[in-house]
Amino acid sequence: MQGKTSPIFGLFQQHFEGAKAAFNSLSKQYRGKKAIELESRLIFLEIYIDLLSRIHFKESDLKFRLFSPFKKIFKGLKKTKHIKMIMNQIEALKFKENIVFNSYKKALENEKLKLYNEVYDLIVSAPLRIWEDLHQEAFNYSKGLKPLMINTATTQIINEELEFFNVENYGKLDSKALKDIYEGIRVITALENLRIESGFNPIFVQEVHERMSELQKALHLWYENHLFIQHLMGYLADKPDVPKKYLDLLSSLQTNKKTHTKQVEKLTKELFQRILE
Repeated sequence: MQGKTSPIFGLFQQHFEGAKAAFNSLSKQYRGKKAIELESRLIFLEIYIDLLSRIHFKESDLKFRLFSPFKKIFKGLKKTKHIKMIMNQIEALKFKENIVFNSYKKALENEKLKLYNEVYDLIVSAPLRIWEDLHQEAFNYSKGLKPLMINTATTQIINEELEFFNVENYGKLDSKALKDIYEGIRVITALENLRIESGFNPIFVQEVHERMSELQKALHLWYENHLFIQHLMGYLADKPDVPKKYLDLLSSLQTNKKTHTKQVEKLTKELFQRILE
């Protein structure tokens, strides 16, 4: 493949180096904070590879081939982030309302320990060449990219993500749709940065990005609450006698979910209306 690499490869390089450094750190000691950093870096790398696969569309297995060696690790990192979210909420309840859930917290600690060991094993057993292969292929496929290719591909992906913002198409937004919007904003933000790096103007004005940021924060609160409910219900499912404080907690979380959902639906509708103006 001829030609120089596109300017957008610089962003890939930045996230790649950060990801590899976090990976190397985790191979020595698995820690939640560093795992979340690696997950964030891998999210960007996957978005970048998706962009390359849209440009080199004749390479039908490009995205799968480049990112598949990281899939199991990525899944473990995501679970790590989730369990930390839940544990942080348990700690917040302890400080805010002076309520402790010792048996649940102990179960979470055991689950965390098991998960950390599993993901650590995946990391230390992964061949080092997966990083070399990813970098080399991304480098090769980033050569000779013309501005029009990047403009077309980023616009195509962003338009696909925007489909999830149209509340009118979906009526009430269910949990899957809300998660799709949450991830969609992340994709759009990354692609807008890639467009700027390539010399293009962003598709959306600053006000729209500010609205997206506000929606993303509201979605994060919804997502934390959603994960907490799912995990707590799973924990309580096989308990013959559930203490009242757990039932009260579950009821409170479900009430919060309704509040978070209404706020997210409101912000999503307002954002989509602003985009269509």
